[in-house]
Amino acid sequence: MAKQKKKSPPNLIRLVKQNLLPIGLSILLVILTVITYQIVIADKYSPLTFVGDTNISFLTQGQAIRKVESRFQKRAEQKLSFSTDQDSFTIDIATSSAALDYSALTSAFKENRQGSLISRLGRQIQTIFLLSKISPKINLSLDKQLDNIASLIDKPPQNAQLIFDETPSPEGTPSAHIQIKEGIDGLALDKNAVEKVISDFLLTGQYNSELPLKTIPPVITTNQVVRAKQALEGTMQEPIKLTFGTNTWVLDTKQLLTLLDLTKGDSLLLDKDQTSVYLKKIAAEIDQNVQEGLFEFNPATKRVTAFKPSQEGRKLDIDKTFKLLSETLTSDSPKTIILPVATVKPKIATSDVNSLGIKELLGRGISNFAGSIENRIYNIGLTASKINGVLVPPGEIFSFNQTVGDITAQTGFKQAYVIKEGRTVLDDGGGVCQDSTTLFRAVLNAGLPVVKRTAHAYRVGYYEQGFPPGLDATVFYPSVDFQFKNDTSAHILIQAYTYGTTLYIDLYGTPDGRVVSLTQPVVTNQTPPPPELRQDDPTLPKGTVKQVDWAAWGANVSFKRIVTRNGQTLIDETWKSFYKPWQAVFLVGTKEN
Repeated sequence: MAKQKKKSPPNLIRLVKQNLLPIGLSILLVILTVITYQIVIADKYSPLTFVGDTNISFLTQGQAIRKVESRFQKRAEQKLSFSTDQDSFTIDIATSSAALDYSALTSAFKENRQGSLISRLGRQIQTIFLLSKISPKINLSLDKQLDNIASLIDKPPQNAQLIFDETPSPEGTPSAHIQIKEGIDGLALDKNAVEKVISDFLLTGQYNSELPLKTIPPVITTNQVVRAKQALEGTMQEPIKLTFGTNTWVLDTKQLLTLLDLTKGDSLLLDKDQTSVYLKKIAAEIDQNVQEGLFEFNPATKRVTAFKPSQEGRKLDIDKTFKLLSETLTSDSPKTIILPVATVKPKIATSDVNSLGIKELLGRGISNFAGSIENRIYNIGLTASKINGVLVPPGEIFSFNQTVGDITAQTGFKQAYVIKEGRTVLDDGGGVCQDSTTLFRAVLNAGLPVVKRTAHAYRVGYYEQGFPPGLDATVFYPSVDFQFKNDTSAHILIQAYTYGTTLYIDLYGTPDGRVVSLTQPVVTNQTPPPPELRQDDPTLPKGTVKQVDWAAWGANVSFKRIVTRNGQTLIDETWKSFYKPWQAVFLVGTKEN
């Protein structure tokens, strides 16, 4: 038997048929409404869109800009009144040349097509008014107005102070105590806040008439000086004492007050610069430079003896002392500080000198200075004394300038002829190059590496007395130096001395088998000196003739040095010197008697 289908209730079918049409029409109406709205609003701002207090709903971008610009122009022509508790001020914003930044309006218009309808309702566009951002010159008038107001408003803060009062008591007895002068806050016009108020007014038409001010606290506050006063009062009963050996320096309250730095917030610190000045005065009484020994070698005994013994130095550690002072000032510890003084050891102790390998002569340099004036001879001997007895450790570079030091009258040198700025003139230290030249020859003969050497500008007769040209070395403190390196395994001792009109410089150390070969210098391209030059000199008596430069032939000079050891070449070099031709110069006196 066939199964019958279940039929829907007649009432339900009838109900669906009756409501289907209205529902469909409603949905269609909503769709058409949304489409119509989208078409209408496509080139306009969404409902409830504001720029400040200006409603730009349903306006095109151009309409919105014109509406906002209209209100902006009216407001930009006004004057704003501001007041403080005591005064009132007027700012003419018509002269501020404010400008509207339309980028926010443009961005909001692009966003108008994005997001849901609900999300676009009630939008507040944060348009910006530019007061001085376009060009510094545009807003010159507003800046000037604010500067004028600031000149009447601004008050700099006053730092709190500590005052050491030594006024006698009414009874006439001394009564030192510390007083506090409290700090006072400063006041300043808040220019950025004023510009923000003006921008907001241009946007909304409303503003707060209270002039924006800001408080400027002092760098040193009352709280800081109160803490400092408490610390200093402790030193009135027990001043800080700095001791070294039997010496004591007392740092009392009055002195400490001048050394405090109260600008570091709540930290009570000493001023580093001021305290260092005070400690350097103490260091001047304590510090002693280390004295390096000067030695001489006795070929007969092959022993080294000291003619100037080594001496330890000492140096106050100022940084460590500063730290100890700062800690002592703020602690309850005893107020006595043992100063940290470091002992500075000499490079070579006198007792150790004969263990340094100084055994034999490595090389000798010789030069003659016959005909030198008295001052030149004196300078040669003084320079020799400064390098005589010096030890050069293995691996180190010897600097002539660093060893001899500044060459001036203050360091003991006398005036003699030197080559300076293209002329031969009288100057401090004439003759020093005799020593650098002789040392250069000793280094060449010892087979040691030359680090720096400069030939003279022209051929000097002193250096060719018994020797060919090209074996000289000039120095000029501090720029032109002569240097060599001790590449041996032991120390090298320099001995410098004169005998008659001959200067000797000997280098002692440990021979390592090196053999030195020097070729005879080759002289080429010789050029005669220019004709002599005579110059009038109003400082010399008439008829007096004084020679200040001597004629010299120009030439190129070269020689070769080869240093070997056990068949191995250590040095293979060619030394070249280029000497200019030099004219004789005479000064002719013109001074009338």
